[in-house]
This record gives sequence, C-alpha cells and structure tokens, in this order.
Amino acid sequence: MLLDQALFTELLATAAQQPRRRTFLNLHQNFAEPVQRVVIAMHADSYVPPHRHTEPQQWELFVMLAGAVDFLQFDDAGTVTARRQLSAGSALTGLELAPRQWHTVVARAPGAVFLEVKQGPFDPAQPRHFAPFAPTEQDAQASFFQQWLCAATVGDVSPTWQEIAG
Repeated sequence: MLLDQALFTELLATAAQQPRRRTFLNLHQNFAEPVQRVVIAMHADSYVPPHRHTEPQQWELFVMLAGAVDFLQFDDAGTVTARRQLSAGSALTGLELAPRQWHTVVARAPGAVFLEVKQGPFDPAQPRHFAPFAPTEQDAQASFFQQWLCAATVGDVSPTWQEIAG
C-alpha cells in the first residue's frame, strides 16, 4: 500500500460524498489484529464528538499525511486542556495520546488526511465512550458545537445545552 498524494486526493473526494464528510481506509486486515492502522480523510465540516478509549493499554498515534487538523483534549468537565495544530510537513506533524484522555480533531479547510494507529484488537460491538459534555453526531446541536470547537482555546469550557440552543 502506497500512501501518496493520489490516494489522499481520492480519499478526500470520497469523504466529500459521505454524510459524515469523512472516510476511513483500514490498513490492517481485520479487527483482531493487535495494532489497528487507519488512514482517515475528513473535511472541515466533519464533526467528531469528543471521545476517549477506556482500556488502560489503548494509546493512539496520530500522524498527518496531508492538510492540517486542530487536535483538542479535554478534562472530565469539558474544559479544553490542550489545543495543537498538527500539519503535514510542519514542525508538529503528529502526537501520541495516552489512554483515557478525552479528545477530538477538527480538520482545517480544505481537508486533512492522517494516519491513526492504536492498540487492537477492536470490537465494533463494544460501546463507544463519547463525552457527556458534547452532543452526539446525530444531535441537532452538533453543528453549533462544531463551531465552538473551531474557536475554543485552552481553558474554555464546553458550552451547556442552553448556551448552544440559545
């Protein structure tokens, strides 16, 4: 498998056609593999709800392949504890995240492609651990929260539902 500009362009074009405005290319053969490797292409209007991986061994590695993202981390109350811009070919192209940390990514226009590597195996039947301080993808308030994520800085606290709806 070659990870080249032609692939990134193809993945971003596919992501543009998806309702979630992102697409995934698994490099691993199956979910039972001990290391899961995924190329993710996403556009700036793709909302990834803040989430965490609760298993003590479930670290994640993010490496930018094309474009840029803002990588945000939160505490349990929804306060932004870190915001880093990761950009392909820049001084900061990736990071490794320890287990159990709330996080999300926001792609910068026109879109981004990154490699995500994490501890497997992966069981798609297991429940996802989405942050209680953020709406789900299907929630009517998701687009408002996405706008908040785009501007949030370290120390900002996730808005309450009343603030989002107001």
